[in-house]
Amino acid sequence: MENFKVYLAPMEGLADAPLRKILCARGCYDECFSEFIRVTDLVLPEKTLRRIVTESENGFKTDDGTPVRVQLLGDNAETLAKSAKMCERLGAKGIDMNFGCPSRFVHHAGSMLLREPSLMHDIVQALRDALDPNTLLSVKIRAGFSEKSELKGLIEAIAIEGVNEITVHCRTRSELYRPEALDWSILKDIHELAPNIDIVANGDIVDLESALKCKEATECTTLMCGRGAFMTPNLGAVIKNGAKPYDDQEILETVIAIMDEIISLKRPEKTIMDRAKQFLGYARLSHPNLLEFFKGFCRIKDADEGKKAVMDKLKEIA
Repeated sequence: MENFKVYLAPMEGLADAPLRKILCARGCYDECFSEFIRVTDLVLPEKTLRRIVTESENGFKTDDGTPVRVQLLGDNAETLAKSAKMCERLGAKGIDMNFGCPSRFVHHAGSMLLREPSLMHDIVQALRDALDPNTLLSVKIRAGFSEKSELKGLIEAIAIEGVNEITVHCRTRSELYRPEALDWSILKDIHELAPNIDIVANGDIVDLESALKCKEATECTTLMCGRGAFMTPNLGAVIKNGAKPYDDQEILETVIAIMDEIISLKRPEKTIMDRAKQFLGYARLSHPNLLEFFKGFCRIKDADEGKKAVMDKLKEIA
């Protein structure tokens, strides 16, 4: 087996606490990350952290024991540092600073700060100074704002002493998620700029084949998987242990598990169905036999009817 570490990415609107619970129980991930938590000019309230990272009540671990790292997003070094310290005080073992989010709803934060390396440096330094040396600090960036040639300067700005990991999504902010823009090879020469920091490769790692190609191109053995984890719920196990990717039946069983989890949280009927449809929308990309079922499932609004449809489909393919 390959000597990989595999992380479940922090995906806004996708990998929230209920889905982290489902995916980590199946994925054999070394660690997962919270969705980004916005920090403004006010220190993050404890109740906000507890609401978003419900695993804080379980030692910042999912039910299966996967560590959860808290990801912060913002532009105020002082309040970010104080917020990180609060997370640490409540038991967080790791903090991740988000300079990678390309959302148009994120303004002077996330990947918008890739245009301001000096501010990025100040934020990372403030975080490291505030945290205990044993608390892991990681930074997530993109390959640049407009050009991948910016990457070297970005790494130099954030590769301060005490940073443990830098995750690089191998596209620029301007390139968003365009498949043709991905270039893993830009990471190969980055290791020498940050010799004491683990470089984590991110971007379109969706199966064992892409993981191996990424490792060859980047010389990275720590990988971060995003939407591929929805296409293949046991993706970490596939990459690390050579497990067989989930078949159609296991995908449908995962849909039931997601619905049951959302139901247990007493969420509205629409939320239950929306999350199930969201998951299945990604999963059917690697399971084309489920495409027609997905189209019909999308028309269902009632959760009981939705579960019955999934169960009936399971009986059909059993």
